[in-house]
Amino acid sequence: MLRIALYQPDIPQNTGTILRMASCMNVAVDIIEPAGFHLGDARFRRALMDYAHQLDLTQHASWLAFLE
Repeated sequence: MLRIALYQPDIPQNTGTILRMASCMNVAVDIIEPAGFHLGDARFRRALMDYAHQLDLTQHASWLAFLE
């Protein structure tokens, strides 16, 4: 299964765009912290729009946590 890993994303709008695309393509996404924004950030939620409920998103506290 294909997954997209975002390593320490900085721009919420770009991250939202990638997550919308992943949602439409039914691809899971891993966000590797620390990110340059909080996932509850208003700019991020606005960029994600209504696709959050369809998204398979996993947050990881660090690169090592992602590798596990």
